[in-house]
Amino acid sequence: MRNGNRQHEVLYARDAALEGACLATARYGAYEFSRHVHDELVIVMTERGAGECRTRAGSDVSGPGTVRVFGPGEYHSGEVWEDNAWHYRAIYLDMQGLAALSAVFSGESRDDRSLVIPPGLYRDEALSALLIKAHASLDRDGATPMMERQANWWAAMGMLFGRYGQPKPIVDTVGHETRKMAIVRDYIAAHSERDIPVDELAALVNLSRYYLMRCFCAEYGLPPHAYANQVRLIHAKQLLAAGHSPADAAVAAGFYDQSQLNRLFKRTYGITPGTYARLKPEL
Repeated sequence: MRNGNRQHEVLYARDAALEGACLATARYGAYEFSRHVHDELVIVMTERGAGECRTRAGSDVSGPGTVRVFGPGEYHSGEVWEDNAWHYRAIYLDMQGLAALSAVFSGESRDDRSLVIPPGLYRDEALSALLIKAHASLDRDGATPMMERQANWWAAMGMLFGRYGQPKPIVDTVGHETRKMAIVRDYIAAHSERDIPVDELAALVNLSRYYLMRCFCAEYGLPPHAYANQVRLIHAKQLLAAGHSPADAAVAAGFYDQSQLNRLFKRTYGITPGTYARLKPEL
């Protein structure tokens, strides 16, 4: 799609870790958006540039560090600010997606309460960054494990609805769940070669998914997906020390591919798996 001799691109995707959500990544040059409406709740986070949005309530400019929310059925129009550029990520949540989130927050299979966020522009850098991080982890063609994608998604949605939504998510005070968290930890360790959904862990100890993630982090200092990566890294180190190649170690330890092992290994230990494999004990 071209307008004003600049190329514009919008990519849409869905993710198996989410229910009732569609994701968009947009790159616009000079462009004008005609008056239109969505049947979903739309959440927009600007990465670069800015866009002017016009509704019946007036106009505002969405830039980096902001979160723009459009309600279902809310007519709006707009344009790229000053004909420059607007790069943004957007989340479209239909009624099924809102019900699924409500269930995550409440711990029930479904919740009759409808989650709502008043439409408008929210200037919140921390929230925008967390939403962008969650969105980015969901468009890597499956390279990010489902447990991590779910954790990022629910953490971002928890902050969004916790700060601005109604009703507020049920955020119980983290209690003494040491025994249950030990069960979850041991289960992750025993199945670390698998991409375990958070739903599976929650069912294991009969806790809500949102509460489980908070309890696990309080108990061990890491969310479940990060702990799983540490278990995989330890396994990969053992395999490398035993003479396995980085490619074989990555597969056997449960990583998506060798590049994921390389990235996490370097971040954690400061050297690449190949360098570690070549280390020889001093005589």
